[in-house]
Amino acid sequence: MHIISYRGPGMGGGVSPSLTRLEASAEGDSSWWFLGAENEVCARFGGSEEEKIGEVPKEIIDGHYRYCNEFLWPIMHDLPEHASYSGAQRHSYEKFNRIFARKISRYTSANNFFVQDYQLALLPLQLRRMCEADTAVFWHIPWPKAVPEEFVEPIVEITRSLLSARYVGFHTTEYAENFLNFVQEHVPGFRAFTDSLTITRDTVKTYSPYVHPFFENKSEVYPVQSRSQTQVLVVPLGLDVSYWQNLAGSNRMDNPLSGLLKTEYVLSVDRADYTKGVIPRLKSIAHFFDFHPELKGKITFAQICGKSRMNIEAFAKYYWQTRSLVNSVNAQHGTDDWQPVVDVPGPLNPAQLAILYRDASVMLVNPVRDGLNLTAKEFVACQSHQPGTLALSPHAGVFDELGPWSVKVNPKSPIEMSAAVHHAVMMPQAEREACIRRMKTRLHANPLNLWVDTFTELLGTPERSAGLVKTYKQFAAR
Repeated sequence: MHIISYRGPGMGGGVSPSLTRLEASAEGDSSWWFLGAENEVCARFGGSEEEKIGEVPKEIIDGHYRYCNEFLWPIMHDLPEHASYSGAQRHSYEKFNRIFARKISRYTSANNFFVQDYQLALLPLQLRRMCEADTAVFWHIPWPKAVPEEFVEPIVEITRSLLSARYVGFHTTEYAENFLNFVQEHVPGFRAFTDSLTITRDTVKTYSPYVHPFFENKSEVYPVQSRSQTQVLVVPLGLDVSYWQNLAGSNRMDNPLSGLLKTEYVLSVDRADYTKGVIPRLKSIAHFFDFHPELKGKITFAQICGKSRMNIEAFAKYYWQTRSLVNSVNAQHGTDDWQPVVDVPGPLNPAQLAILYRDASVMLVNPVRDGLNLTAKEFVACQSHQPGTLALSPHAGVFDELGPWSVKVNPKSPIEMSAAVHHAVMMPQAEREACIRRMKTRLHANPLNLWVDTFTELLGTPERSAGLVKTYKQFAAR
């Protein structure tokens, strides 16, 4: 397995551990290419120590970073009002991908790669041109329902590269269908088939002149046809359930917020990112105590919410707005010995998170738009006796798997969200247990190793991959 990702081994979030498992599945016959800490393209082979392959100019890295976070991130999350487009940054994005591809193609003879996410979306086409490599791409964030007309052309460029891959995977059927619809509407020369989740290149006719010996100076033409196909997959990232259960079952660690939390608590774990719905959540907390003053001092909202991309103006501004709202809610509803919002910047390690998940009365996951959201799955895995309730936004990709047994929250209406959270807090114990039991069944049906094995097999022989494609078509149709 040959992995290419923007972030490398040991980075935070749920993706790096998943890629580590993907690397380990190759049993030593692997490589992992990523951007190192010192502006270097790095690689490690067979899980060994990383090697520096070559430097990328700092101005290219900075332009690429801004293009990803100021333009692609909001567009892909259906939040174009936050998007800022720059032709110079787009050029840096293209050059970054080209440098990556060139260094990889010159350093290895591998001919199939797994490419992770949007930062390296131009690699499939570059690698195909440079070393005729096959790729499977996993698109970790959403694909938008619609792209504003003025931004279609740069997204078409990315789409054409993705169509050079053999496989493109998404977390949900919605994202896959959004991608297919975008191809059908905006990318000439390709046809999208939603029933089979395939995209084919239209027949390309090239003509070879042939002069018939009996007809001097007359020629006939014979078309030479070629056709390529990209298979789209719905492959939601799974969870290592046993890992989280074991952490939550440990009695060696106290609750990391025991000094701050003296009541039952509603937990949220995210970062100060406008896609996560932090501001609507804080507004809903104010409404919660407006409508239910009898719960003051009896329930606390614990928020693990760190800074995110503070060198990007939109994210920095959002962070300081969240800080202002936390102070406002606590000033409005707090007492001398209790605050409604306990805000912790984090980060916490998995063992600490597992204890927080285990002891929470409610887990509130309320993004405005989110590719998946593993914290919801982690919370469910950590529940045992006297479980809590999952309150979940339908705009999180994980809603497809866990939504039917969660309390649905509307991040676009703080008043509605406060009512839903109250319902979650007051849910009877028997109902909580039944919901968690059903959600755990779903987690066990889609473990992390299934995601890992899928991409390992897909980049194997066509015969081995055919059965998996069929399986995931059926999974997507559920």
